[in-house]
Amino acid sequence: MNHSNFNFDFDDDTPMFAFQVASVVVTEEESNNHGRRIGYRGSILGHNIINCNRKEGELRLYNGYFAENPKFTESQFRRRFRMSRRLFLRIANAVKAHNPYFKQRTDALDVLGLSCLQKVTAAHKILA
Repeated sequence: MNHSNFNFDFDDDTPMFAFQVASVVVTEEESNNHGRRIGYRGSILGHNIINCNRKEGELRLYNGYFAENPKFTESQFRRRFRMSRRLFLRIANAVKAHNPYFKQRTDALDVLGLSCLQKVTAAHKILA
């Protein structure tokens, strides 16, 4: 590392000194890695894409338990999830608002991921 970039006054406050050191280190690393990729991000060429039918699974879950006229009754829902449908939806909405993991996102190929209901249902199965 080139130490000629270090011209600090050691009487400065420690946070400012740490920020200056970090800035110099980042600048040095960026100049050393110029033109090279560090790590790999994105889809990997040659890998097979498996269609998991996430959208169909979401529709089955929604139509079975959460639609206006669901396939399964409230008592069947309570037997499966050990809580009322209303409480489950309150939990799902609270978790979605609190943690960004539970929001439905798209991947690098613009394919929708799992919905909030699918993620909360999976978490519920794991915790049960």
